[in-house]
Amino acid sequence: MSYEANTNLEEAPVPAAPSSPFGHVVDALNGLGSIVIALVMVLMCADVFMRNAFNHPLDGVAEMVAASIIVIVFLQLPATLRHGRMSRADLFIDPFVARRPQAGKRLRAVFSLAGVFACGVIAYATWPLFQRAWANNEFFGVEGVFTFPTWPMRIVVFVGAALAALQYVLLAWQDWRESSQGGDHV
Repeated sequence: MSYEANTNLEEAPVPAAPSSPFGHVVDALNGLGSIVIALVMVLMCADVFMRNAFNHPLDGVAEMVAASIIVIVFLQLPATLRHGRMSRADLFIDPFVARRPQAGKRLRAVFSLAGVFACGVIAYATWPLFQRAWANNEFFGVEGVFTFPTWPMRIVVFVGAALAALQYVLLAWQDWRESSQGGDHV
């Protein structure tokens, strides 16, 4: 649950986040996202092979790849946050935390609260879409060619956004708690 990311791949790995049931769920979803990536790669290679070898592309590959990108992002987002691998601009915050640890960690806590808000809004907005997709049996794709239900994608977005919001809460709490343990030293 740390922001301290190791960007130099030759150095020692980033310390692992503390183990917890929540962490196991988040890491399992991350692993599932990696499996989806592998399946998409196989699907795309099969489509290219079928297209070139037999002049018969697989139906629905473009639709499945488009939907899988969304699924992959929301399956892996909470683990990305948990392990300090979220892309961010370090130009300001890291030097500020180094110079003023208490103020810097409180500022990071505020940034995490903004993440709670953003992910909470996504989860809140996605829940009715999931309910509608489930109730109306909505499908995605080209009718008569290839279609698949939208509800699995909607529930993954909801769960991923909700877990990311919870992870942001944990990061905000950690930074606020650490900032309260000591003062700024220049």
